[in-house]
Amino acid sequence: MAYKQVKLGDYFKFEKGLGYKGEFLVDDSEVGLVGIDSQVPGGGYKENSEKPYSGPYKPEHVVQSGDVIVTSTDITQDGSVLGSTFMIPESTKYETLIYSGDVLKVIPTKPEEFSPEYLYNLYRVEKYRRKLAYGDTGTTVRRISDANLNEQLVPLPDVKTQESINEVISLIDQKIENNKSLAKNLEALSQVIFKSWFVDFEPVHAKSRGEKPFGMDDETAKLFPDSFDKSEAGIRPTGWKLAPVKEIFTYCGGGTPSTKNNEFWNGHHLWTTPRDLSRQKGIVTVSTERKLTDKGVQKISSKLLPIDSVLLSSRAPIGYVSIAGLPTAINQGFIAFPKQDKWPTLYLFNWLHQNMHEIIAHSGGGTFSEISKNAFGNIDSLIPEPKIVQIYGELTAPLLDLLKTLSKENIQLENFRTYLLADLIDGNLPQKMIEV
Repeated sequence: MAYKQVKLGDYFKFEKGLGYKGEFLVDDSEVGLVGIDSQVPGGGYKENSEKPYSGPYKPEHVVQSGDVIVTSTDITQDGSVLGSTFMIPESTKYETLIYSGDVLKVIPTKPEEFSPEYLYNLYRVEKYRRKLAYGDTGTTVRRISDANLNEQLVPLPDVKTQESINEVISLIDQKIENNKSLAKNLEALSQVIFKSWFVDFEPVHAKSRGEKPFGMDDETAKLFPDSFDKSEAGIRPTGWKLAPVKEIFTYCGGGTPSTKNNEFWNGHHLWTTPRDLSRQKGIVTVSTERKLTDKGVQKISSKLLPIDSVLLSSRAPIGYVSIAGLPTAINQGFIAFPKQDKWPTLYLFNWLHQNMHEIIAHSGGGTFSEISKNAFGNIDSLIPEPKIVQIYGELTAPLLDLLKTLSKENIQLENFRTYLLADLIDGNLPQKMIEV
């Protein structure tokens, strides 16, 4: 079914946002600024991406729930953000949201004929983003003008078909968001237990008061001491030792095979970079932007890290932490912890988060902060009773399994959505949708 081709300018206006000064970005404000940092490459809104803003703005800079935004500027190497769209969410922590000059607000002039949500979905299809991006005018920083948008020819089905497409894609989006929400809750649960046992020492405090640790069986409770040792580093449970990380954990770095040798690239092995983690939608890595061949993997000393290895980005920036949901090689921007029986995956993951301030404090560097493996190894850490760590691993293993399942399912859903949306926009509708 071929849809009629129309010019966007006949149905929408596109208005540039606020050109703000960095001095007005503050730590806290009732006004949040959305812009290029709020754009998920390919389409979608990046949660908690708003910047607190304290400067002046005009009423026309305000955006509301359901408004569609087109990203008109891109400083990424692959241009993955340019021409992408996102919708303002129903709620954020800000009373007012305004939008920056890096993006354009979509203002419908004939919403009864051309749904803004359909426009949002239209530019989630790569070929239409690419077509739009060909009109850019810059080199290092590329831009799309409102005039360029006005002239874009796009397919426009009838209103009922638009609604059907929007509804189907919305159902997939909602399932993905539900999975993300469940994953966050599972991650938070693992953190709560970790903090209770290994940071706040709640079971030890309870026993020191002659009480039974809350929610803990007798066998596990017996493993915790009932007193503390004091030292210059503070109190710690009696019998738990303090030692440098290099004497406790096993960790390694990665590398980058020559990008000039095609024999190393476009294979089937994941090759993770900090950039992959920055764009990742969960804590489990199951997909990467680039992949290596068998020969490429052999060029990296750490080779393929097994499933359940823990990855810490050690530069540009420091602090992304992820769990390998599939075997993966890594570049030189990581300190990685291959899966090890002595230290369960979620123990390592949460240890890194709880000690991130120490990790960053041990970093150095010029243009970009970096923590070396040597500096990392000199950070001190407690060594709990091994049996307690083992029980924590057993307790959280089902959480880890479900986290990996959710991440893999979301990748499958996103891939399905990509292909389905392209088909629907091209007019390849199932018969049932046509009848509706």
